[in-house]
Amino acid sequence: MRAFAILMMLQGHTVSVFLADQYRDMESVVYSSWYIIRGYTAPIFMFTAGVVFTYLLTLKKFSLQENLRIKKGIKRGVSLILIGYILRYPTYKVFVFSGVTTEQWLTFFAVDALHLIGAGLLFILIIEWIASISKVNNSIIFMLFAIFVLIASPWVNSVAWGEVLPIPLASYFTFEFGSIFPLFPYLQYMFVGAAIGALLSKYPNLYKNISANFVILIFGIVFVLLSRYIYSIVDSPGVNDYSVSLNRIGVVLILNSVFALISLKIKSIPRYIIVAAKSSLSIYIIHLVILYGSPWSLGLDHLFGRSFSVILTILSTIIMITLMILISLRIDKFRLKKKNSLLERNSE
Repeated sequence: MRAFAILMMLQGHTVSVFLADQYRDMESVVYSSWYIIRGYTAPIFMFTAGVVFTYLLTLKKFSLQENLRIKKGIKRGVSLILIGYILRYPTYKVFVFSGVTTEQWLTFFAVDALHLIGAGLLFILIIEWIASISKVNNSIIFMLFAIFVLIASPWVNSVAWGEVLPIPLASYFTFEFGSIFPLFPYLQYMFVGAAIGALLSKYPNLYKNISANFVILIFGIVFVLLSRYIYSIVDSPGVNDYSVSLNRIGVVLILNSVFALISLKIKSIPRYIIVAAKSSLSIYIIHLVILYGSPWSLGLDHLFGRSFSVILTILSTIIMITLMILISLRIDKFRLKKKNSLLERNSE
């Protein structure tokens, strides 16, 4: 499922960069369908991040003080946030900021996927700590926090956070300053994933249980239908936000159960899919630098942005996906070589 999210992300960013404006017609069934489907990529990615991290965190029954995953989780969360800022660094001169414009500063402080996931991992650690001291089932706690984020998001997004907090912090709570993935509403997808990850650590064979997968499927369908019903009876920005969130959670749960059911029918997953999922961070960083550039390099967006025909855009997307898979295979090969070398040294 994570590999699927990565492929969706790659094609979404590539098409967004290259496709010429004359083909971006919401009246077109193809383009409008692509645009709607693209909206599910981030929720899927965040959901899987929550599942995997929480599953590994809670798999072994250690106290929080003894669990090495705590230290790794803090390091991972902080690293993702720092990498997010480095990718948006406002100047190539590193320590010279005299020429940096207000727009560049806002771009630097905008919260993107890496910031959101990094912060989400840290929040999951805090919630797991709350669950451990309160002796309440951690899956229930995670779901309560997901519901809180869902309900509070329209109100949080409406607050003038720039008047309350400095912009670097305010950007985590509002779209106003250019953030793509502020904490509200996007943390809800990580927390729903965390709830399922915690369940999986307690019941490792949950995904092998067809009945359990059908229950998840039914919940997903109910959320989608509920979102449609809410949207049909009330038309206001806040209520529409609830409708969108419920729809996305529902689709994520449906995909989750579908992938689980498919996995029961297949004997093995192709290596390139497993490797792509394992190298998600590397793929994310490399493809962003290629497409959008960095403070120290120009991206293809600067050279060919919004200038390709449909055919050229499709070809570019295929090339980008192929290139990222080849790079991930090379990274995995290097990782295995390094691991084997370390094992040989330890055995000596």
